[in-house]
Amino acid sequence: MSDQPKRPEEIQAGPSSSGYDPGQWYWESRKKRSNPMGTAIFSILRLADLPLQYYLLRYSSFLPDLIRRIGGTAIPLSSPLSATGIAGLSPYQTLILGLAAGSSAKQIYWKLMINDTNMTSGFSTAICAYNTLLNTLNTGLAFWAVTSQVPADQGSFLSSLASAPAAVPVGLTLYTVGIFVEWYSEIQRKRFKSRPENKDKPYSDGLFGLARSINYGGYTLWRVGYSLICGGWTWGALVAVWLAGDFCARAIPSMDAYCEKRYGSQWAEVKKKVPYGLLPWIY
Repeated sequence: MSDQPKRPEEIQAGPSSSGYDPGQWYWESRKKRSNPMGTAIFSILRLADLPLQYYLLRYSSFLPDLIRRIGGTAIPLSSPLSATGIAGLSPYQTLILGLAAGSSAKQIYWKLMINDTNMTSGFSTAICAYNTLLNTLNTGLAFWAVTSQVPADQGSFLSSLASAPAAVPVGLTLYTVGIFVEWYSEIQRKRFKSRPENKDKPYSDGLFGLARSINYGGYTLWRVGYSLICGGWTWGALVAVWLAGDFCARAIPSMDAYCEKRYGSQWAEVKKKVPYGLLPWIY
């Protein structure tokens, strides 16, 4: 391991000291480079997720029909007694659309205001497709009688929340905490990196003092919360296992490999100072 930090453009692709190699595409994605086309595609596709989710919630029969075709029972997410939420949606539908809107807003903000690495058009499209797929699965599970967490009373927003299954308030808490942790941790790191005296230094304070990839932990929390609200405990647990497994087996080792080559012995000190990778006291 080199003692001297390197610029991203100087890093040689290859495995870390632990033997993990993220692949050539990852090393290219870490280079500091503007990619206007990738940025535009990312922003447009994440924004386009909102009218899609609204259409699926408000007008489309595609998801309920699909549930029936595979032998399931679809349930309405609103009734004549439901209060009217945003754009004709019931309180539960409005909440689900709000979750999609929050995820898009956070990610577009990250791309425009935080991220400064090379995101190609293909990479941007893949990330957006992945997030839209997860959102659409959540919307579909909200229609399925087995998994839906639709409240018993949708006469108002307050009665809807009060009569909702426990997974809804728990999920809303996880979603709120997760969005904040992911968003604010990245702001803290951006401020640190913007100071000239911190050039070529890794950041391990603030929320990143809790876990080296606390932003990934925040993403995991809000994604699990979103899934709980739409699909209940089993679906939330499956999403938690999937995301935690992916981050721990791929994303965090990839970031460790990059930071080891980028910061040298400084990164070894960070790993001693911050032993957790994803979430404090868990992993």
